[in-house]
Amino acid sequence: MVFAVLFSSLLLASYPVFTNAYPQRGACTRADWDALNQTVNGRLFAAVPLARSCFQASPLDGAYDAATCQEVQSDYLNPITRSGTFAGYMATQSETCSTTGAQCFLDWQNVTDTAAFDPPQSCQQGSISPHYIDVKTVSDVQAAFLFSNRTGVPLVIKNTGHDCKGRSSSPNSLGLWSHNLKSTSFSASFTPHGCSADTIFAAATIGAGVQTADLYAWANTQSITLPGGACSTVGIVGGYLQGGGHSWLSNIYGLAVDRVLEYEIVTPTGQHLFANACQNTDLFFALRGGGGGTFGFVLAATMKALPQVSYTTVEVDYTSNSTTLPIFISFLISNGVKWATDGWSGQIRPGAKLVMTAVNTTEDAATSYMSDLRTVAAQIGGTFTVSTTPSYLAYYDKYIVPDALNELDGIPQTVGSRLISADALSANPGELLNALVNITVNSAASFIFANAPFNFKQDASLGPPSVTPAWRNSVWHVIAGTGWTYNTPAASQSYLYNTITSSIEPLRAITPSGGAYQNEADLHEPNPSDAFWGENYARLAQIKHKYDPQHLLDCWNCVGWKGASDPLYSCYL
Repeated sequence: MVFAVLFSSLLLASYPVFTNAYPQRGACTRADWDALNQTVNGRLFAAVPLARSCFQASPLDGAYDAATCQEVQSDYLNPITRSGTFAGYMATQSETCSTTGAQCFLDWQNVTDTAAFDPPQSCQQGSISPHYIDVKTVSDVQAAFLFSNRTGVPLVIKNTGHDCKGRSSSPNSLGLWSHNLKSTSFSASFTPHGCSADTIFAAATIGAGVQTADLYAWANTQSITLPGGACSTVGIVGGYLQGGGHSWLSNIYGLAVDRVLEYEIVTPTGQHLFANACQNTDLFFALRGGGGGTFGFVLAATMKALPQVSYTTVEVDYTSNSTTLPIFISFLISNGVKWATDGWSGQIRPGAKLVMTAVNTTEDAATSYMSDLRTVAAQIGGTFTVSTTPSYLAYYDKYIVPDALNELDGIPQTVGSRLISADALSANPGELLNALVNITVNSAASFIFANAPFNFKQDASLGPPSVTPAWRNSVWHVIAGTGWTYNTPAASQSYLYNTITSSIEPLRAITPSGGAYQNEADLHEPNPSDAFWGENYARLAQIKHKYDPQHLLDCWNCVGWKGASDPLYSCYL
């Protein structure tokens, strides 16, 4: 998909490609906002907090309206509603200023609880951008970068709002919303821009706003496979893809960045570019794991379209207790490397469920291969089943959609994670067992994604991606998570953040050369540049300066970020 560059005559006359010289930045006036709105053809909007209509007290535009409030309450935890609203975030601490308590929340445990919204409670803007552009064209993005460069108004890029680290919100910022860039197309003979005519791929080009469930349904109509994440409303091309992008089957298909062929992007310098393995290769490298909201506004990406295959899946369900939990986790540690080496991939909730999947096998062969798992499942009082699904969509609908923990939306929450190397499973099984039991027992949610691309062979013609190389020698991606209530005090929130950091620390200790997945990482990851990118960080920092010399884009723990003391992060605990 190529987005038309529809410049107004005013924009053509005034829009320079930015230089390395920082211009004088003045105050932003109402006239500046009006001019921006005219330039983007009326697509500049005020962002009103989702629950504004429930509050009688507020300094914001809008008013209390009982009927509208009832509609908001009925959809408050609905991920489709939240992702389809600029001011809606899945992890709702992104909507609040945590340090001051400025927020506009309902009680997610009881959305009709009037204590959350009746006076003296007041609806505040929090960290939600007061203004946003509903991006439709290249020139919309160019106008926003020019506006920020001239006025000093900070920018954020928001797709569907799934980030737990607040990277798509910031007080007093201008938001760029990619949600409505919804086009999809398939080509059996795609050649990336600038590549030779004999460079051909079966490929799908996906607009930045296309969401997971819609993508899988569309791919199924094309008889192709486009593996991706679990949450049904994630915008695939946004932070998910640019941050690396894992799926339950990443040991089979690799990370999302292993399959991306090209990005269409507008850089902060105002350039409209196509980045791939043949041109703008440094930017292509950066966008394959360097993180969203950092190197520019991605309009679309083109991914390898894979053939449809069937999947054979082994599932174990059980109820854990102090006896069965260590038995189960110890068995996982003993078999994790073997399963990864043999091409199995999946997700495990250590206290409840295992789902492991392979291709090119049969149910009988899978039952035989996993006979020891079947024995352990019986020992811990669990069930063991094997089944086959004919496509990725069928697999997704059968195994991933029913898992409610994939859709915890409208709740303040945080996570921490660590990539667990194959060596750690064999060299430190006792320490790993203790750490995983502690995480499972003491975290509100915990996962072992047995899906690191340990067995996946990368396409050398695309060059390496910029995610941490630790992904390649890891077999697991372990996550611990927790949440809190709408009125949890800041001090208690800080305690919960620290608890997550502490729970992951034993995993860091046994994987000293390891890393973490930036999109599901601890907010206070001790060494983020090393954990997220490792040896790739220095090159990423150079690319960041090249394409964003004015530093118009900045986000928490992102490449080249200004640091926690910058006013941009005054709402972070």
